[in-house]
Amino acid sequence: MLRLTRWMIGALLAVCGAIIAVWSVFLNWYGNRDGSDIRIWDLFNQATTVNSDTATSLLLPMAIAAVLVLAGVVVGWRWLWALAGLVVITTVYLWGLRQAQTVPGLHATLVGAGVPLAFSGGALMLVGSAIAASRRRKRVPAAEAEHVSPEWAPNESTQVGGETMSGGEPRTGATMGGSQMGETQGGQRRHRLHL
Repeated sequence: MLRLTRWMIGALLAVCGAIIAVWSVFLNWYGNRDGSDIRIWDLFNQATTVNSDTATSLLLPMAIAAVLVLAGVVVGWRWLWALAGLVVITTVYLWGLRQAQTVPGLHATLVGAGVPLAFSGGALMLVGSAIAASRRRKRVPAAEAEHVSPEWAPNESTQVGGETMSGGEPRTGATMGGSQMGETQGGQRRHRLHL
């Protein structure tokens, strides 16, 4: 039950992270430019101000990350969530690196809401993958489970709750007292006969 709950929470966080990452592309990233206007090629070359088509913009790596998350939920592979989170965070890092290499540089005042949201989405995917990690229980071999220490081996005569077990048969105090009274009465009768 605990493992299932952890998996559901992790999957929920990863899916939310994927939604946030895709949504961030349509928000302002830098200097009134949305993420959908930034070319995917600018991550590997010098950043330019040329606008891009939506299909070849930063939406492409974010969509790939979202597909990885959904595939991880379907097949049950949480490492796909971690891979998706790394794709998103790497995209943000490469964008910031290329933007800082431009002549205007990278100014924090021009950074829009899309950048922190995309980074947060990638972080949520990583956190979801970590939460869904299953804990393996330590299995005790059957031979060790059946082994009984000699210190705890039962004796031939064991007293349990005022009853004495001897030879596998219980003997209560009332039974022992009755036999002793019978022997005493028999001895008194024999003593009278001798007299």
